[in-house]
Amino acid sequence: MSLVYEWKTSGGLMLVEYCFSSVTKTLKVVEMALEGKFHRINWMAPEGRDELMGLLTTDYNEKVGISVK
Repeated sequence: MSLVYEWKTSGGLMLVEYCFSSVTKTLKVVEMALEGKFHRINWMAPEGRDELMGLLTTDYNEKVGISVK
């Protein structure tokens, strides 16, 4: 099961599809789009990646009710 997170960035609306990995026990980004155009997490600055993963962790915890560290 994957979830979608909408993030309003300074560059526009980013849609992020993500899921929880049963193998690594972490959240994984499946697909990303910025303003409707394909985007990848490795194109982001380290600070942006850290912020995004924090937002996804919070979103997952709120939607599923299970804490991910």
